[in-house]
Amino acid sequence: MNKPSIDLNPGRRLVLQFLTAGICSAVVTTLPGCSLGVMMGKMIAGEPMIPAEFRKMTKDDLTKGKHTVLVVCTAPESIDSENSTLAYDVIDGVTRRMKLHGINVVNPDLVANYLDMNGGGDIDPTQLAEEFDPDYIIVIEIQHFSYREPNSPKLLRGQSSGIVRVVEVSEINGHKRASSVFGTEFASTYPIHQPVSEQGRSSLIFQKEYMDRFCTQLAEKFYDHRPGNDI
Repeated sequence: MNKPSIDLNPGRRLVLQFLTAGICSAVVTTLPGCSLGVMMGKMIAGEPMIPAEFRKMTKDDLTKGKHTVLVVCTAPESIDSENSTLAYDVIDGVTRRMKLHGINVVNPDLVANYLDMNGGGDIDPTQLAEEFDPDYIIVIEIQHFSYREPNSPKLLRGQSSGIVRVVEVSEINGHKRASSVFGTEFASTYPIHQPVSEQGRSSLIFQKEYMDRFCTQLAEKFYDHRPGNDI
């Protein structure tokens, strides 16, 4: 005659499940180098966030929304002649990404209209401060920008370099004053390993792809982000 199976009560089953999970966790975390434990942690929580360069240097977290930020961009005339909307595309792209991460940013259309009315070109932070009353002005200075591989017009590869500067705006005796608080160089190449043929990909699609990536890389200097897009 078969003996009846023993059915543990719910309380004891929960205890056994808890102990089993604890034992498994202990085994995982004691493996050599804890590599499996690290992998499981990444699977559960994702890759660790990379701190924003601006916050690391200034200790000011713009994503709190307490400060108003204005984004401007400049490029040499030689670049503007080939990419007539480059500066405005960068202003718009960087601004939109910062806004999505909780940063209070001046409307890029207002900035573009102001630059058009004042001839663009040289940027005077003090005049911008008087016009828009921001707390910070981000100035993106593009020194080199191209969608094509040098000496190979049929090969596509995004390449750019320049400087990102930030000035903090204060008011002294009723007058705006802009003081530099952050500066970093950037250099970007995409794809990294080799260019792509224009025959295999539309140049317009590639240009949009690289511009999206470029603007994301610049914007990520001002909010914490996952690894993968750093310049």
